[in-house]
Amino acid sequence: MRILILSCRYPADLQRDVQGTFRRFTLFLDALKAIATLDVLFFVPPQVEVDYSPVAIATKQQELSAHWNAAINLCLCPQRPVHEEEPRWQRQLRPVVNFREQGTFYPTSTAQQVQALEQCLERRPDAIFCHRLESMTPLLQTRRPLPPIFFDLDDVEHISFARQIRQPPTRLMTKLYYLQIPALWWGERQAMQRAVRTFVCSQLDQSYLSKRCGLDGVVAIPNAVAIPPEQPPCPDPTLMLIGGYYYYPNLNAANFLIEQVWPLVRQARPDARLIIAGTQPENIRTYSTGAPGVEFTGFVEDLDALYQRSRIVCCPILSGGGTRVKMIEAAAYGKPIVATRIGAEGLAMEDGRDYLQRNHAESFARACIELLERDEWCHRLGASARQSAIQQYDRANIVRTIQSHVELAMDQLLDGTKVYQCEKV
Repeated sequence: MRILILSCRYPADLQRDVQGTFRRFTLFLDALKAIATLDVLFFVPPQVEVDYSPVAIATKQQELSAHWNAAINLCLCPQRPVHEEEPRWQRQLRPVVNFREQGTFYPTSTAQQVQALEQCLERRPDAIFCHRLESMTPLLQTRRPLPPIFFDLDDVEHISFARQIRQPPTRLMTKLYYLQIPALWWGERQAMQRAVRTFVCSQLDQSYLSKRCGLDGVVAIPNAVAIPPEQPPCPDPTLMLIGGYYYYPNLNAANFLIEQVWPLVRQARPDARLIIAGTQPENIRTYSTGAPGVEFTGFVEDLDALYQRSRIVCCPILSGGGTRVKMIEAAAYGKPIVATRIGAEGLAMEDGRDYLQRNHAESFARACIELLERDEWCHRLGASARQSAIQQYDRANIVRTIQSHVELAMDQLLDGTKVYQCEKV
């Protein structure tokens, strides 16, 4: 079997591109490489400098094949840059009526990306795996016959977008973005109708989309981690947040934690420390001025060592969609976690047993302070969280689940014959 993989998450730096969306991409890639020959088409963001010569692409293909331990056929296509010289009213109006004109999807909506897709189709793949909605736009535009499509929606985009709009500061111009949500929802619906299976991160998202769309092909494939060795509780009074701070929900969470939660923790525990780990911390408001007791580590290569010196892991996410890999990872390490409702959303973990849910700065800080002072409670929460991670989010088990869904769907669809979908939604 041959499968064509489409993604906009081009791994320019294999050592540092390890954030949640990259992890989810490689989760599916690891599942598919065991059952198929893989062609991979990346739509490369304009800010990433890439040599598109055949020799350079061949070199990158060898690098990725070695890194992923999979023989892939690599294709690269640049995304369209945003044209800021266009009148602002045009940039505001077109996205209201067409989701492909919206910021995330605009870069993959030209003839160049469709042509790159169609060139890959000449290899006659038996199926297509599409990673996230922005990679789906060329599939919705081509008039070529298509094999069965497996679509990883990951975040439910219209929910994530609405939550982002609601984050302060809100102005009239910000509120006008609500006008784009119907078109975005329609685009998601088109994509799900085209796919034979739509994968989402949680049973919560599956139930929501199945009821809204009336589709039977929505399947929950949770984010997952390789379960690390168990760690003893950290005795030091240390809180930790990890993420990439180019991503707005992580950036907003860091600002909330440092500016609203942390002063309350420090007031009660002057000896406490806060570790802000992850790439691009310079985007955080207090990075240049500094904050008492706060350490900005930047990218961390040794996660084991980072978690060993972290007593409590914070997940104060206030927007976004899908599920948080950082929460699953902390649970796998057996760390006590304090999270907001959205931070823990969609996870098969129980408030009060596997983590503590606190949605306001005062209650969030109070929970952290209590965990700093109660060793037994830290141990109990961490042990329960780790057990939940082992049962629900072990990467090896999720890889096998993906393979089962793809093979079953192909058996049901193909029945020994290659069937192509020709209709254009």
